Amino acid sequence: MSTIEQNKVELTNSVSVQGLTLLELLEGASTHADKGKSALHALNSVQLLGGAGSLIARATDRYRLIEGKIEGEGHLDHTLISLDDIKRVIETIKSNKLARVTLTRIGDLLTVSLDGSSLTLNVLDANYPNSFGDLLNKSERESLGETSFNPAYFADYAKIAGKGNAVRVEFTGERKPIIIHLPATKVTWRALLMPMRII
Repeated sequence: MSTIEQNKVELTNSVSVQGLTLLELLEGASTHADKGKSALHALNSVQLLGGAGSLIARATDRYRLIEGKIEGEGHLDHTLISLDDIKRVIETIKSNKLARVTLTRIGDLLTVSLDGSSLTLNVLDANYPNSFGDLLNKSERESLGETSFNPAYFADYAKIAGKGNAVRVEFTGERKPIIIHLPATKVTWRALLMPMRII
């Protein structure tokens, strides 16, 4: 392959997206990256993948997983970025949310460019779970129903249960109250969370 052909191939490993949308995608995905003291190197990160008119961000901490997709132009191979570097990208985008952002990967480097400024990051070389699609697709097929609730209300249960304690959720059916089981302490709790009406 000639140098010109090789450069052309490398330049196609680039995706362009709207800054505000990318900001929302990265902030959302990074919430599910592993931040624990014993976090696996590969899971203290966000994976990016671009193609077919979209950019996908994925993250997992072994207990939760999330995948977000936004519109994007171009192609980007599977690219794993550390959580610290994702935070740097977020701060860079915040300075100019309305700019078009280009993510370009060459080898083990990812350059984030917007409005004349750029940030170059090292791509992580680590094994990352590749079963996101299988897990998400299987879970959607096995759905027993759907309930919507206000997450602000749900967050209050975490305050009652205390840090590190489980809150068990029992779904009683579509458009039916959600039963919230809080761990027993000095207080025995009984709680219901009413589903939201989608308008």
